[in-house]
Amino acid sequence: MNILLVDDDRYIREIIGSVINDAGYRPLFAEDAEQAMKALDEESIDLVLTDVEMPGMNGFELTRQIRDTYPDTWFPIIFLSGQSDEKHYKEGIDAGGDDYLTKPVSPVVLRAKIRAMERIANMKKALDNANARLEKLSSQDPLTRLYNRRALDQHMLREWKRCKRDGKELTAMMLDIDHFKLYNDHFGHPQGDECLKAVAKVLKKSLLRSHDLVARYGGEEFAIILPETSIKEAEVVCQRICETLAQRDLAHAPGASADRVCLSIGISSTQHQAETPTALLRQADQALYAAKQAGRNGWRSFSGEG
Repeated sequence: MNILLVDDDRYIREIIGSVINDAGYRPLFAEDAEQAMKALDEESIDLVLTDVEMPGMNGFELTRQIRDTYPDTWFPIIFLSGQSDEKHYKEGIDAGGDDYLTKPVSPVVLRAKIRAMERIANMKKALDNANARLEKLSSQDPLTRLYNRRALDQHMLREWKRCKRDGKELTAMMLDIDHFKLYNDHFGHPQGDECLKAVAKVLKKSLLRSHDLVARYGGEEFAIILPETSIKEAEVVCQRICETLAQRDLAHAPGASADRVCLSIGISSTQHQAETPTALLRQADQALYAAKQAGRNGWRSFSGEG
């Protein structure tokens, strides 16, 4: 652990720093609140030990500032003080501290407190990691490993607001595997799943920017969100998708409109004055229908009619 010790007394810093070092941890030092906040900005800190009685901002005020500055990051804070009355102790805990040690601090007690806080910090990290994995699973389609409909809706809303605020164009694409029911009926559902995964890889490979998003919309339908992109630029993406999929050379079922697996794609953007993200996707879906009507294996842009 990296342990930040905040104390204006150099002798105290040297003594407690030696205890921290002997216990196998890395001590970092600050003489006041300003140096402490600088260290927190520049280093990854796992535990803070702070004196309460310091010139300028005291330890309680420093703790409040730390908790206000880093609301989404938790690490334990232990106070060091020459006072031991209950009121002082309560004030420290209310300020956002986690424990309280009275000076002079026993090295044995200090090491024990640090180990206890380390266990709590490790449990917190494990819980955060588990929550992050759960969040990822909840936003991911289990078959294709693309984002799912829930993640699409959240991303779409964020980009919608951002592009509206910045006066940028936002483009949405709806994509459908042509005659996928025939594919499933002919090759079977397990092979159909492999086809979906292959198409998903093509779509991911065809998006060149980190802030573009592709999601499985449902069944054999996919959606792509392209922030700060015009319809003309989106058509270039469509061309790349179709060419990349053709290179995969996936045989289609007899009776399909093409002998290789292909896509129909509909495009729309905020230039058509959609009033909501849902309306924009609906426009792209109408363009998708037009692409199917036109013979499939290609794309159409929303016309603004009907």
